[in-house]
Amino acid sequence: MNLKIKILFLTIFFVSLASGYERDFEDLRFTVNHRIKPSSQNNYGQLDITIKIPNKSILFKKSDDVFEGRIDVTISLLKNGKKVGGDTWFEIIQTDSYQETVAGNKYMTLSKSYEMPADDLNVIVYITDIFTQRKGKQEFKAALSMFKDVEWSFGEVFPSEDPVRVDSTKHPPVSYIRFVFSAAGKEGREKFTYRIFRDGKKIREGYFFVNMKITPYDYYFPVSIDELNYQEYILELSTIINGQEVKRSTPFQIRWENMPSIIHDIDLAIAQMRYLRMTNFILPDEYKRMQNAQGDDQKELFLDFWKRKDPSPTTDQNEVMNEYYHRVELSNRLFSGFRKGWESDRGMIYIIFGEPDDVEQHSFDIAYKPYIIWYYHNLNRRFVFMDYTGFGDYQLTDPVFDLTY
Repeated sequence: MNLKIKILFLTIFFVSLASGYERDFEDLRFTVNHRIKPSSQNNYGQLDITIKIPNKSILFKKSDDVFEGRIDVTISLLKNGKKVGGDTWFEIIQTDSYQETVAGNKYMTLSKSYEMPADDLNVIVYITDIFTQRKGKQEFKAALSMFKDVEWSFGEVFPSEDPVRVDSTKHPPVSYIRFVFSAAGKEGREKFTYRIFRDGKKIREGYFFVNMKITPYDYYFPVSIDELNYQEYILELSTIINGQEVKRSTPFQIRWENMPSIIHDIDLAIAQMRYLRMTNFILPDEYKRMQNAQGDDQKELFLDFWKRKDPSPTTDQNEVMNEYYHRVELSNRLFSGFRKGWESDRGMIYIIFGEPDDVEQHSFDIAYKPYIIWYYHNLNRRFVFMDYTGFGDYQLTDPVFDLTY
């Protein structure tokens, strides 16, 4: 890798930050979380919905000394395609700080609860920015049928929103997080078993007893996170109802401070940095140390590298890191097939150079297999990808020698 290529990559990457964040707003972005809980009524369930809308996803207009954003929100509950519930309403968001209008860690939070018959529902959430008419849509299934024709029931299990707690009475002290589930219709002592899985492999198991109440109630239980790395896990909770084992499960994430929410697995995040290695954005020895490190040592190497690349170290956001992993996420969304999108040839070019200026799609040329051409006009570059197999696995027709090592 010569110095000219390294400087070219740095220029492309930093200049594209602005355009990358503009693309964030093509669709209005927000998150939806939901909880399914038992109801006090037989053959009914409770659906709790929480919507979080980042301020930076909304256009704010200044009026006097106040910045104001306006959105329309619609929640539709559907059974077999027919609407059976929901709401539509209008929200105004106000702040006197311009910085809060563009901050990545400022949100509007909206909550709704619905008591519904114990049937499976499709739930669709629409949000529209009134000033720009940008729209966003989230859809999920709510399996309230778990409460149908049961003697007693317990709902889905979730990580609580508490921060990590430390039990200092233990030697050595134990760090743990709490999980919560709701149950109803049963009184007395019941045994629950929990298991933790990573990549389908059980890595821990334990049990506890609960003194149950007849009415719907939230029950919390702790799980130690010592020896768990920055990765995603599955917690499974089970008990016996009418002689049958009933299971609920939830993903959960061990997180570090100052890590973007887009990163879910430290080992995978480091593997995805290989394109930085290919462009000498990270040197071989530093990358190898990061790959081979474990636990806190790996954490320190990873965070230190990205801290040194942060173009605005006095702010909460690391724009370079966020942009890089945003491109990884988009590559997975756009180009996944036989392999993850970030591992594909189109994913590689997209992550390094960003979105192409122009795209030519050639799907029906009789003399050729399907192929795509990406143009980067400012770089005077083009990349040709051909579908050699006919299954949508587009590969570069020519190796990009100046981007590999």
